[in-house]
Amino acid sequence: MSKKIFAAIGLMLFLSAPAFAEAESLPKKELIFAPGLITSPHAPSIAEMPDGELFVVWHASWFPKAVIMGSRKPAGSDKWTLPSVVNRTRKYGNKNPVLYLNKDKRLFLFWTEEKRLIFKVIRDKIRMKTSSDFGRTWDEPRDAGKLTWFLTRTHPVDLDDGRVILPIYTDLSTSSAAAISKDGGFTWSGPKYLLFLFGIQPTIIQRSDSTLFALMRTGMWPRLAWQAISYNRGQSWKDRRWSNIQNPGFSLEMIKLKSGNVALAFNDSKTDRSSLSLALSCDEGRTWPYVRTIECKARHVYGYPSIIQDKRGLIHVVYSYDNRTSIAHFVTDEEWIKG
Repeated sequence: MSKKIFAAIGLMLFLSAPAFAEAESLPKKELIFAPGLITSPHAPSIAEMPDGELFVVWHASWFPKAVIMGSRKPAGSDKWTLPSVVNRTRKYGNKNPVLYLNKDKRLFLFWTEEKRLIFKVIRDKIRMKTSSDFGRTWDEPRDAGKLTWFLTRTHPVDLDDGRVILPIYTDLSTSSAAAISKDGGFTWSGPKYLLFLFGIQPTIIQRSDSTLFALMRTGMWPRLAWQAISYNRGQSWKDRRWSNIQNPGFSLEMIKLKSGNVALAFNDSKTDRSSLSLALSCDEGRTWPYVRTIECKARHVYGYPSIIQDKRGLIHVVYSYDNRTSIAHFVTDEEWIKG
């Protein structure tokens, strides 16, 4: 039986199965599409629209180059829409999409455009486009500042002085950096380096004292995520050292919650990518006393989480599911993590 027939059968079974109902108790988990429907879905990003609709994007294989795909879950619905192509560039691969809704309700899509050069060298460039109707139509793609050789991965953060900081990184020197916008995300300056060498894919929060705190992925000994602090809203970074967060060389993301606590989605292991967890910090990332497991299955890979808190206070995590066979959506609250 061909792969197309298997995918069609999987799609019919998936569409006939009920998604979770809003009345059910937390936590909740669902797949956005049937496994096998899309080839190698990876690195999702999630955002909530003003009416409560959820929008998720990810990159996936699409001959001859990777494309950005997306799906929506309208407010009040228990179904995700069928995935569709959100961005495709025939000459270049598209990967690591990131969604951002600015304070003026303009939706931004950032992604990394990948061009393969000679000797297997890859030139990465951060591209962006915006939408006034929450992603149903888009303006023309353009460069996000002078950020050649850099990639995106985690959400931008609105700072208390009105600026926006976008975490970025480069594989060329395995370094973490940030770009900064003074006009709500339309133009960007940078890069400002968080860490040169050893750490990539930074995730950033702003603490109550206005300092910025960052965690970064690393795959080197002692298999702990790097951390850094900025005392001038991202213009420079200090206090670079190992954190107390285990990291097997996989992406992680944290957010500041409405309560003032910080939630972190990560692989809680130094070597294993088969488990995915949520942690909660009550002191803005200094310690993480609460950790709960989302996924744990030997020889299966779960990771690259994207995390938000919605208007009701619920925590949403989307991630690459089960060896990149689908994108999963997990919903819970702080009490579950503490439990």
